[in-house]
Amino acid sequence: MTNGELVDQRVLRYQEQRGLDAVPAYGTGLQLLLSGGQRVYLALSATELVFYFGSDLAIHYDLEARLVKMAKPNEYWRRSLSNRGLFSRKRAREEGGGLERVVLASDEVDALVSEAHKQVKPVHDELQSGTAAIEFGKPSPQKALDQISALLERVAQFDVKAAQREAERFRAVYGRVAVLPPDEYNALVLQATEGCGYGGCLFCELYRGVRFRAKTPAEFEQHIRGAVTFHGASLRSRRSIFLGEANALTLPQPALVEMLHVVNEHFELPPLEERKVAASWWLGSETRFAGIASFMDVFTGTPRSSHDFIDLQRLGLRRIYIGMESGDDALLKWLRKPASAEAVIRYVRNLKDADIAVGVIVLIGAGGQRFAATHERETARVLNELPLGRGDYIYFSPLLIYPGGPYSAQAFAQNVEPLSPAQRDGAPSAMDNQENAIRAALRFDPNRGRPYLARYELETFIY
Repeated sequence: MTNGELVDQRVLRYQEQRGLDAVPAYGTGLQLLLSGGQRVYLALSATELVFYFGSDLAIHYDLEARLVKMAKPNEYWRRSLSNRGLFSRKRAREEGGGLERVVLASDEVDALVSEAHKQVKPVHDELQSGTAAIEFGKPSPQKALDQISALLERVAQFDVKAAQREAERFRAVYGRVAVLPPDEYNALVLQATEGCGYGGCLFCELYRGVRFRAKTPAEFEQHIRGAVTFHGASLRSRRSIFLGEANALTLPQPALVEMLHVVNEHFELPPLEERKVAASWWLGSETRFAGIASFMDVFTGTPRSSHDFIDLQRLGLRRIYIGMESGDDALLKWLRKPASAEAVIRYVRNLKDADIAVGVIVLIGAGGQRFAATHERETARVLNELPLGRGDYIYFSPLLIYPGGPYSAQAFAQNVEPLSPAQRDGAPSAMDNQENAIRAALRFDPNRGRPYLARYELETFIY
């Protein structure tokens, strides 16, 4: 790859306030003027290579040269490791505002990859042939070229066929990743188990037809090696480790301890005294992670004491997500979830005694109109009894009703009217009103601080 012609520096300002050369995260940058007059800034960070075009288009690739996302003002496309895609855009005020998210069809993902390739391939070709003029280089034109060239060469080859090959590699390691909590979307997933240990919840279709099994320690270690090979250099952008699949924490304590020992043999986790891990500790490292997280229910497996959780915390378990769904025991029974509000309270207290952060998931719309009042009242009551604080999460997850599924059949048979999930003329839906009612009734201890409250939309999850 040749240097091209050096010309006067002109800073392309993708952001209005400062040039990309001034963004600290981009240690390496290269600004080009293409033969057709288009400017592009190539920015290399510890986690990605980004192409910023003068047309306000940004295209992001990970350090394994895989397309990750494409962005325009108010529009955003994301491609997952499994070659699925998600389109997001800000709705105009006359549309009711808010954010629209749509999962892309497979041919739309192919079109996204093809469009990105069409944009970045000429950048590579012109830089290689010397027809692109280098306007600016950080830390210098030659050093920028040296640091970007190898990855750019691979990025220029990432077309539709390459994306499909990577998806096959993903499936060979994972099969699939059904769902993660929103703050774990950037996690390295390691599947100690497959499927769900219960599988009887009326509303859940995520693991139906998947036989639950736990990997042996040898299988788990092989899986870790495969995941590390697949992710490669892109591990530098992964924050935490998520122990999957639906409820890996239902494993007996000795088996779970052995699994966590295997994780610790492969990765570096922060010292116990580090309650808050700075991003600078793990970001850019392929082996360091801020901790381990996992789902847990409160009714399968052996009950765990505070001492059990302390032992797991010492091995790196830092956050657990509990699908509480509701504080209304009658609704939980109707949902065929063999849990109770009291069990959730007891488990969360044990987790907090072990200094483990908690994410509690509430199912908005569950039980429809029949259970709406008690669902709102009892869920708020239970949430207020939980010792949640700063660093914990409460997620409000809108109910997904699968046509022909068990929930749909039971609701139809018992004439349970659903809550409206859609906005009309910008007005809040019945689901919005239920979420807002629960939020308004929450009271938190000022000494513990306020947990983070957010939506959790399963239908737009991709990994």
